[in-house]
Amino acid sequence: MKRSYLIFLLCLCFFNNTLLASTMKLSNAKQFISYTEVGKGKPLVLIHAFPTDQRLWQPQLEGLKKHFHVITLDLWGFGQSSGGDGRAISMSEYADEVKQLLDYLNIDKAIIAGESMGGYIALAFLQKYTNKTAGLVLSNTQALADSEEMKATREATALDVLENGIDSLIKGFMAKSLSPNASEEIKAYLYHILTQQKPTALASALRGMALRETTSDVLATTTVPVLIITGEFDKIISPQQSVAMHALSKNSQLVILADAGHLSNFEQPNLWNQSVIDVFAY
Repeated sequence: MKRSYLIFLLCLCFFNNTLLASTMKLSNAKQFISYTEVGKGKPLVLIHAFPTDQRLWQPQLEGLKKHFHVITLDLWGFGQSSGGDGRAISMSEYADEVKQLLDYLNIDKAIIAGESMGGYIALAFLQKYTNKTAGLVLSNTQALADSEEMKATREATALDVLENGIDSLIKGFMAKSLSPNASEEIKAYLYHILTQQKPTALASALRGMALRETTSDVLATTTVPVLIITGEFDKIISPQQSVAMHALSKNSQLVILADAGHLSNFEQPNLWNQSVIDVFAY
């Protein structure tokens, strides 16, 4: 993607929070899911990372819509979706949200892609809805459960955002999530997304991530194609975790993107998109 076009795209999204978004209302009318769909072809669901929303995937929409029916969504409480009151939302419950949206769109089977926490949800979806999973993209994520230390850290962070707001979390995430070469435009757009998230949604997700179990067996036994992507400068989930997942999954391919950190789709959109196209478009 040319730099000028990327800047244009980021600026466009910066001033339009609901670009292309639609809303799915659930039967009780008090819950709703904000989602976007573009393109035609094989259904491809993109599940965003913590603590962002579906705007994380804006660099993917233009490049992938020529090959796939691309669907993005705001997870419960994030972006424009309802929910997330501070109590834990498990990865399985987020996977249920994805399933509800697919049912609403009359999609029987899809490639499920997730980044970071989105990858945890993708694995939970595969485990729970195997017959609805056509393939898996695991970006900057891992199959291991949290250590006891990490669980305690997540709970402390959840309490902090509920009591004191999200500024400290944003500062820490901005310091670790991008590569040393990330542009100022990317930093500004990411910061904009982060500042719009609700403390209760972040607390729900933090507590939900702490509940997850190791899913190595899911990877080891799946027969669907798996694409594993990471960034060489990922400081949040080591690229070694991607290497370990690749070793577990007989049907996997591994891509390590240069000059990318924890949000590799964001920093290297062309290469990220092409990796997905190469594995799943044909």
